[in-house]
Amino acid sequence: MSLIQRIDALLPQTQCGKCGHPGCKPYAEGIAQGEAINKCPPGGHETIAALARLLDVPVLQLDLARGSAPSQVAFIREAECIGCTKCIQACPVDAIMGAAKLMHTVIVQECTGCDLCLAPCPVDCIDLLPLSATSVSLTGDSAEGHGQRAARDVRRNRARQRYEARTARLHRQDQQRQAERQARLQRTAVPVATQPGPAQAALERIRAKPKTGGDAALKQARAQVAMSRAQLLKSLKAFGHPPIAEQAAQLVQLQRGLEEAEYALAQLQSQTAVPAQEPPTP
Repeated sequence: MSLIQRIDALLPQTQCGKCGHPGCKPYAEGIAQGEAINKCPPGGHETIAALARLLDVPVLQLDLARGSAPSQVAFIREAECIGCTKCIQACPVDAIMGAAKLMHTVIVQECTGCDLCLAPCPVDCIDLLPLSATSVSLTGDSAEGHGQRAARDVRRNRARQRYEARTARLHRQDQQRQAERQARLQRTAVPVATQPGPAQAALERIRAKPKTGGDAALKQARAQVAMSRAQLLKSLKAFGHPPIAEQAAQLVQLQRGLEEAEYALAQLQSQTAVPAQEPPTP
């Protein structure tokens, strides 16, 4: 194993972020680059001593300013849950099941007790309960004997795998969103450049016949601006916040259409304006 992997293997895998990193693996990377080894409350003195032996550095006292991390598990009061999915999005190991507007529940065997689900909950329906005596704790200073340490290592490995799987999934989803955004930009760029809208068509007509049909073209251009603005406002009210990817792409197209119509109207108004007459020379 690499040094980072060996360091990560000694960390508790609660993925709680109390060390200042988004997970145990990023903290392991920081330690490998010289970061202090005493920033992990769930690891406790046991983890600090193990890291000191591995890296051949002095043993430090635990940084108590980062809080405590008792052996605990999250519990959702399901009758009060509103199904907002905010706790699901916050859980670093995918230990919460549920769907939008449906009840959520915690997979007790997979919960690391990180408490990251507490703050996002808008109705405060999540409690942290002490881990039962028969459950295996992830935290350091809690295992006695070879059997308990072996069971803890198994659970830590599973928590690490779930964290890495979630991180990889989020990375894939982010890449997919970026690819879809780029594809939408490419699709919307071509029609705007090659296919004039109704307001642009009116502008071309007034350019071709500047002395006839000016009022009609202006009227049509104003109507196009009004319709484009109304359609954009209606869509903004109808779509959720934030809008999903398809809705966001539609809003971009509507905004682009409104800007195009306003520009065409301004051009028509400037071309059809009656120039001011110069005063006669004496």
